[in-house]
Amino acid sequence: NTIQGSVSVGTGGVTEGLRNRVVFPVAMTNQQTHHVLGHELVHAFQYHMVLEGDSTNMQNLGNIPLWMTEGLAEYMSIGRVDAHTALWMRDAVLHNDLPRLRDLNSYKYFPYRWGQAFWAFVTGAYGDGAIRSLYMNTAMYGLEPALQLTLGTTSDSLSVAWQRSLRNYYGQWVTVGQKDDKKDK
Repeated sequence: NTIQGSVSVGTGGVTEGLRNRVVFPVAMTNQQTHHVLGHELVHAFQYHMVLEGDSTNMQNLGNIPLWMTEGLAEYMSIGRVDAHTALWMRDAVLHNDLPRLRDLNSYKYFPYRWGQAFWAFVTGAYGDGAIRSLYMNTAMYGLEPALQLTLGTTSDSLSVAWQRSLRNYYGQWVTVGQKDDKKDK
């Protein structure tokens, strides 16, 4: 009865923005518990920034794509480098399935992994100072205007740079597998 509706088995935690509370069970390991707690506290901070902002309100939350919100919570709770996200990125490079930013709204691209990879790229290119301004500008104006205002680029240009970066970095580990696949055929 803590939250409305049922919570699926795969849900690690829930953050309620309006009640300003985090609900989650203690996980099987301390590491899992710390990760979920950190992730949910980032959501609490995100809600606080938008709901208590001087130019934003609850309606502005609808302007922020899910992958930006979940990806930022992952990025802030486990960091830039994560073996699980790296696995997803290597697989995408191997199968030449790198999305553009506009594609990330599709159910095909898991928002936690792709969002974390997005934020790792953005902070690597523009610094950690870009996080708050890009997030808040997205809440106020939507993604495309926020990218132009905050980073001075378009989603198409940023997508190309991000895809190139992923191919260059993860491609070094998958090219051998690609050559072996061609030999087998």
